[in-house]
Amino acid sequence: MEVRAKPLWTRMAVDSAGGGWPPALTPDAGLRTALAVLDLGMVGTDGSRRAVPSAGASYPYECYILTRDDAGTTGLHQVDPGRRHCQLLSRGPRIDEALRQAALAVPEDGAVIVLATRPWLSMRKYGDRGYLYTQLDTAHLHMNLALAADSLGAGIALRRRPQGLEPLVSEYGECAEAHSTLAVTAVPTGDVPGAEPPGWVVRDARAGRPASLRRQPHWLERLCWESLVNDPAGAPARPPCTAVPPPTAPRRGDRAPLVPRTAFHDRRSATGFAPGTLLARDVLSTVDRALSVLGDVLPDAEAPPRATLVLRQEEPPEAEATGPAGPDVRWLPELSDASVAEAFMAQRHLAAASAVLLLHAPTASLIDEAGGSQLWTVLHHAGALAQLVYLEAARRGLAVTGVGGFDSERWRRLAGLPADHDVVYAVAMGVDTPDAQKLDRLSVAYAQNERS
Repeated sequence: MEVRAKPLWTRMAVDSAGGGWPPALTPDAGLRTALAVLDLGMVGTDGSRRAVPSAGASYPYECYILTRDDAGTTGLHQVDPGRRHCQLLSRGPRIDEALRQAALAVPEDGAVIVLATRPWLSMRKYGDRGYLYTQLDTAHLHMNLALAADSLGAGIALRRRPQGLEPLVSEYGECAEAHSTLAVTAVPTGDVPGAEPPGWVVRDARAGRPASLRRQPHWLERLCWESLVNDPAGAPARPPCTAVPPPTAPRRGDRAPLVPRTAFHDRRSATGFAPGTLLARDVLSTVDRALSVLGDVLPDAEAPPRATLVLRQEEPPEAEATGPAGPDVRWLPELSDASVAEAFMAQRHLAAASAVLLLHAPTASLIDEAGGSQLWTVLHHAGALAQLVYLEAARRGLAVTGVGGFDSERWRRLAGLPADHDVVYAVAMGVDTPDAQKLDRLSVAYAQNERS
C-alpha cells in the first residue's frame, strides 16, 4: 500500500473562514425569548455538559430560530450552542412561505425553534444504530425545550416532522432533516435577558460571502445520508414527513410549571449503579409522573411505545397501583446482575440497576412499508418520555441513565413482553455510584458489539 504525502496533506489541511467577523446585531424580543429557552433547555449551566443526554456525546442535531423583527419581517437564525453563537441567515417572504407551507406562525414577541437532525454525527460512531440514537436524542431535546419554555411562563405548541420547513433546512445544510418545531409565546419580562443575552453573540451572517452560509457536508456525512435516503435500487426512500396538529400546553395564571426549573440544572446521566434497591414507590411515582406530563404535552402520545417497568424486588403486600396511563409492572426479584449485564450488552456498570423501564412497540408497526410506519412517532415519544423520567428522577434524587445498547430479544424474554414486540429504548434507575466506568463514553462502541 502506497500513500502519497502531497494529496494526503492537502486533504488534512484546514483554513479559517476568512473575511473577519460579521457585524453584531441587537436581537429582537422574539430572539431573546428563544435564547432564554435554549439557555435553560439546551445549553445548560455546566460548561462541561449539555442540558440533555446524547449517546456518545454526539448531539446529532442543529437548531434554527424563526422570529419577526420590529418591522414585522421574518428572519431565520442558526444557533451554535457550544460557542453560544447565533447568526442571522436570511430574512424575507421566502421564510414566510415556508411557515405557511408548514402551517406555522411566529407568535408576537415569540419564536419558532426548529430542530434538524444530522444523523452522521451519531452514525460515525454507532453505524446504522446511530440513526436510532439520532431520533431519540433529538426527541430528548424537543421535550426539554418545551418544558423549559413552560417553566419560563411561555405558551408552547409542538410539531413533529414539519414538511414545509424542509427547504430551509436543506438550503443551509445538506444531509439534514427537519425533525420538529416548538413555537413559544413571549416570556414574562423578568425571565428574558435584556438587549444583550448573557454570553451570546448575535451576528448578521448575510454580510459575508453567500457561499459561506451553507455548510459543506463531509464526504462521510454524504455516505451516511445516502445510505438512509436511497433504497438498493437508488430510488429515493426518504420517509414521509407527516404533520401533526400542534397540541398546545400554555401556562397561564397560577398554574404551576409542568417541571420545576431546578430539575433542568439537577439532571444527570448516571455513570453506573451500586448494589442496593430503590423504594418501589419512588420509581413508580417517577414513571407515573413522566407518563402524565407526556400526555399533557403530547395528547397523541397514546400511540406506541408501551411502557413496561421491571422492578428487581419482591412485590410488596400492598403494592401501589399505577395510574390509568401508568406502565405495566413486572416484579422480578430473581433477575440476577449477570442477566441484566448480558441484556445490556455486557455493560457491567449497569448490572446493579434496581429498575429498568422498557419502551417497546409491535415490530410490524415499526417496519410497515405501506406508508403506515409508526417508527418516527414511536421514537419521538420514547425519547420524550425518557427525558421526563430523567427530570423527575433528578427531582426525587434517583440515579438514572438512558440505555441504547441492549439485546431486545433478551429483554423481551426476561420481562415477558409480547412476542411480536421490539424494545426501542430502555431507561435504567438505581443507587448512584460515582466511580463506575461508563463504557459508552469510550471511543469504541462496545454496546453495539464493536471490538477494540
